[in-house]
Amino acid sequence: MSRVLASVLLVSTFAQAQTASDIARWKSDAKRGNADAQKWLGVAYESGKGVQQDFLQALKWLRESAKQGDADSQNMLGQMYEDAEGVPRDYVQAAKWYRAACQHRPDYGGAGQGCNNLGLLYLDGKGVRRSRTEAYKFFKLSDSASNLDLVKRTMTPAEVAEAERQTELWLAAHPEE
Repeated sequence: MSRVLASVLLVSTFAQAQTASDIARWKSDAKRGNADAQKWLGVAYESGKGVQQDFLQALKWLRESAKQGDADSQNMLGQMYEDAEGVPRDYVQAAKWYRAACQHRPDYGGAGQGCNNLGLLYLDGKGVRRSRTEAYKFFKLSDSASNLDLVKRTMTPAEVAEAERQTELWLAAHPEE
């Protein structure tokens, strides 16, 4: 799944609930530490749905949710750093947040998106050392068949075998909870 499509899915899921009462409830719950409310409030501020767009507020609430381990928030923070939304473009920070999202198992969306986005950074060498093997691994973890096929076409059979081995090692080190 492309990074843009992943963002569209989260925002379209969000689009169903953006009334003033939803925003007020999320603000109240977010201030009390509710990670889901923090995430949705961050999404609201990032997209400008239900509130005036405010990237600084989006970053604030997404960070709060991400610190509690919300993979969707971690992935969105990565996107904001990659796209320079409210912060200077920083591929190293984007990779950090995508990696944090990717490590969640089982994958309920944000983890797979984070893995795919991290794979794209490895493919392009943005914020990380360019590596087709790492890109392959993260595309495989994200079940992104099109991106996996794209990178696989540029790899030797030995490189693919090494990428498969590294993927298995990663999965063994990150079992589903």
